[in-house]
Amino acid sequence: MATSRLIIVGDLFPCKSNLDLFAKGDIKALFGDEICSLFAKADYRICNLEGTLTDGQGRCKKTGPVIKAPTSAVNAYKALGIDCCMLANNHVTDGNSIGVEDTMKTLEGAGIRHIGAGMNAESIPHYTTVNLNGKRVCIYNVSERMYNQPSRNVAGAWLYDEYVVCKELDSLKQKNDHIIVIYHGGVEKFQYPSPETKKRFHRMADSGADVILSQHTHCIGCEEYYNGSYLLYGQGDFLFFNFLPKITDTGLIVDIEIGEKGLKVNKHKTKTVDFRAHYDEKQDLKDFEERSAKMSDEDYVFQQFQAFCKKELTIYLTAYKSPNKIQRAIRKFFPSYFKKWLLNRAFRQKDLLFALHTLRSEQNRETAIVGIEHLLDKDVNG
Repeated sequence: MATSRLIIVGDLFPCKSNLDLFAKGDIKALFGDEICSLFAKADYRICNLEGTLTDGQGRCKKTGPVIKAPTSAVNAYKALGIDCCMLANNHVTDGNSIGVEDTMKTLEGAGIRHIGAGMNAESIPHYTTVNLNGKRVCIYNVSERMYNQPSRNVAGAWLYDEYVVCKELDSLKQKNDHIIVIYHGGVEKFQYPSPETKKRFHRMADSGADVILSQHTHCIGCEEYYNGSYLLYGQGDFLFFNFLPKITDTGLIVDIEIGEKGLKVNKHKTKTVDFRAHYDEKQDLKDFEERSAKMSDEDYVFQQFQAFCKKELTIYLTAYKSPNKIQRAIRKFFPSYFKKWLLNRAFRQKDLLFALHTLRSEQNRETAIVGIEHLLDKDVNG
């Protein structure tokens, strides 16, 4: 019996340098012949729409980049043959609720399905089911909690709640032949799973997921076969803003063959050059395979995570103790000295213990989040 093919790619969104090509729907210029051919041969195509398609001026109050593009950019998604966009991500609310609405209406107008976000917590579609090669394949989309939390009257994404998600996957498994989870989470720029990410993936696999892909890390990570399921910790970007060359400029096209005997996962490496996605002719996955081979060594993976966290620590410590004008100048012109001061002199042990306590304690973390949200809302609305 012939097989059907399902193509899944990671973050796909225009930037200023290629927006005109998106608006024109010029997929040959954006992706090249090889990638376009892969998409043309597929029976179903999925991407993560990492941003907001809107012509409005709405802007989410947040730190970090606000990812928005005019609705005309949808022409590239349509020309590429995208059948369904994943919207459960941390940038879907960058244009506020109206931006979410604009994004969904724009996709619907182009004949593209979407899952993972909605105008309120009750209206979010968590999954879609497609018939491929006589098999019912369920695509499930969920995100970590960031700036994307919905409420009764605020748009947002479908967020990971272990009890709810795993219970739903278990129920969906009874009605479908295969379940594929697109999970928007994990540690950005880190090429292994954090302990929490690995635990979540294992729980979802135990609940019936056959394939789980992580799409938030912006880098190619590693893979694991667990309890009969295929887990990809970091698919990398498809075509997105390359903010860290040699890390965020590569990605994997996941090409799943669906046959009578089950699923077969194939991978195609891509590389972003000059704001365009290119099929990597070398298809060199040696580093990926070496990382994947080390997945069974939990001590090694945790040591890599500790080293990564140590390197990132100054970002958080700076936020906890906001520097004054003089210290900001020192940070700008003498970054090594500032880092040394921050790590060794800025905090008393008592300060660090209280910060750790606030982060660890569920009741304190929840109380702080609600209190700060109220303060920010009061600041905005008077």
